[in-house]
Formats: sequence, C-alpha cells, structure tokens
Amino acid sequence: MPIEPRRGLVALAYRALVLPGAIAYLFAVGIVVLAADRFWLVDLITFAWPYVVAAGIFLLVAACLTRRVKAIVLAVAGLAVAAVPAMDIQAAHMSTAGSGLKVLTANLYVDNVRPPAGFIALLKAEKPDIVVLEETTPAWEQAISAAGLFPYESDHAVVMRDAIKVYSTLPIRAETALKRAFTEEKAYKQPLRLELDLRGKPLFLYALHPETPRKLWQWRDRNAYLSSVAEAVKGDLEKAPVIVAGDWNTPSWSPFFRAFLRQAGLVSTAGGWLQPVTRFSMKLDRLAYIGASIDHVAVSPDISLRARRVGPAFGSNHLPVIAELALPES
Repeated sequence: MPIEPRRGLVALAYRALVLPGAIAYLFAVGIVVLAADRFWLVDLITFAWPYVVAAGIFLLVAACLTRRVKAIVLAVAGLAVAAVPAMDIQAAHMSTAGSGLKVLTANLYVDNVRPPAGFIALLKAEKPDIVVLEETTPAWEQAISAAGLFPYESDHAVVMRDAIKVYSTLPIRAETALKRAFTEEKAYKQPLRLELDLRGKPLFLYALHPETPRKLWQWRDRNAYLSSVAEAVKGDLEKAPVIVAGDWNTPSWSPFFRAFLRQAGLVSTAGGWLQPVTRFSMKLDRLAYIGASIDHVAVSPDISLRARRVGPAFGSNHLPVIAELALPES
C-alpha cells in the first residue's frame, strides 16, 4: 500500500475514532470512580469493570498504533483512573503461618435443577471447615445435612426466612439474625451472625446475602444492609477474629464494597481487577463464564490468606469460592 493513503487512513481513524474514544473513555471512567457511590446506574457499571479495563487496554493499543501523543496520554490517563477501584481494595496478607481454616461459600441457586450429589462430592473433596450457602432450598439443606459431613449447622428457620445455611466443623456457640432497621418498604433480608468455638476461643462468622441491585430500592437496601453489617463487625472485631462470607451482590470494584471494608476494619481475600467470575449468565456459560465477581470472603486483618480459588460448576449460576485461611495462634 502506498505510504500516503496509509497515513490518510491512520489520520482518519485517529480523528474519527481513537481520539474521541480516548476522551470519552477518560470521562466515563472518571464519572464512575467519582460518582458510583451516589448514583445507582453508575454503580451498576462496576459489575463489568474488568471489561471496562479491557476496553481501555484496547484503546491504548489503538492509540499507540496511531503514534499520536495526545491519544496515548489520554488513553493512559483513562486506564490509570480505571485502575483506582482495584488499587483501593484492602487485601489480606499471604501467609502459610498459623492454624489453617478452609471456608467455602456458594449460592446454590433456587432454580438449580441438578441433584445435590455433585455439590456434596465437592464438599467431600474440599473438606471445608465452614460452609456458607445462599438460596438454599429445603431439599438441598436436607441432602447436605443427611451426608453427615458437618457436626454443626445453623437453624432451619434461617433457611425458611433468608435461605442462608451454615455448616461447620467448629461448634456453634450462638446464632442470631442481625436485626437492622428497614428503610425500604419491600426489604426483609437479615444477615446471619454466628459465634463459633475455635479451640476454646470465639470466632465470629457473618453469612451475607443482600438484595441484588436490579432496582433502585434494592440498591439502597443492599447498601444499607452492608453498612449495618460493617457496624456490627466493628464491635465484634474488638473481641475476636471475624470472617464475613456469602453472595454480597456487590463487585469488588464497587465503592460500597471498599467502604464496607474500611467501615468494618476488614480485608478482602481477593484483590485487583483480574478476579475470576463467580456469577455468570447460564445462557453464556460456554463463553468463559462471562459475568461478575460478587461472592466474597472478607476477614479481620489478623487472619492471613493461604490460597483462594473458585470451584467447579454444579448447576448454579454461581461458582463456589474457597478461601484457605491462616489464623493467628494466640
């Protein structure tokens, strides 16, 4: 191809696509980072944040191909702003010291058509010490309880009310629904707080499943739910280690996830924006699980992380999250 026509095409692409795209990208990610904590629809964009970052990388490559400094600078600035949510996550320290404790959390999906046998096989293989389940149906609860893998479990009444179920190899000293004031007319969900016995000392466990923010009232209630849990955790943190696990319906890159960690004084077992998807569209499950990372395990700062991973599919639109923790000896 002659040089001049090629330069003309590059110049046209720069003016029509790359430069406007870089400007729009910087503006868009800036709006999300600055305003997601105040506007529902803006916060929803954080569910797709890894794909937003990927779009920024693609835009930077295009800018580099044009060799225009202005476009490159704008694309780099946009990516830097897009990286802020990932950089702001307080993550648990990696360690192999201390006593090990494995936590598994999974949303079983209320319309799961597969039998529980596959999930029970996963529990037998992983041998978790604590299992936190959401969208638990009585049939699944009965099957898992009948497997005899865990000597302790949460009250059946919690399943009937909030569909949350906890199984544990540690004795359950106390179990309460965290009573919170409802500000939304349709709100009803309550977090579950348990006090476990860890070698004669208390360990607090919070099992969460707030509303999914598909509607404005659900978004407001989810945020109020997380804030109330954070306040309760802050009090318990003065007494003993704390673990918070479940389907948070909140991606790590949401300002409300980061605000929860700061308010509660906890750290996340996942960091960065390259996190595996935990909830995916079952219609797109052949496309590398396109979805979001909304199932989390957060811990007190004195608990470190040995490993974290997602488990295999078992018929739900969520994948289980498995966190291997290292607890302080004293």
